[in-house]
Amino acid sequence: MSVKYVFLDGDRIQKPAAMHAAFAEALSLPAYFGKNLDALHDCLTDIPEPVCVIAVNTDLLRAHLGRSANGFWRLMQDLSDARPGFTFLEEPFAGFSDAPSDRDE
Repeated sequence: MSVKYVFLDGDRIQKPAAMHAAFAEALSLPAYFGKNLDALHDCLTDIPEPVCVIAVNTDLLRAHLGRSANGFWRLMQDLSDARPGFTFLEEPFAGFSDAPSDRDE
């Protein structure tokens, strides 16, 4: 079974609706997906494949999600703890840089 990936970039996700659209597109969620955190929870627990959610520029993402941010992060943590095959990676590329290192000399 192949992993389904959802990539959330705070530079591009400007509001909660855009975040829900990113999940819907990446995971081919059904048309009746309610575009709220309860509906997202239900869909993410029903998907049989492993799911990996990658969030970058999370300070912006939190700001753009507004009041939904805490609930979203709580949902990601709850699913990571309870659902086998679910992974939430927050800023997985932190510490990497485009700058050449001393090893490149």
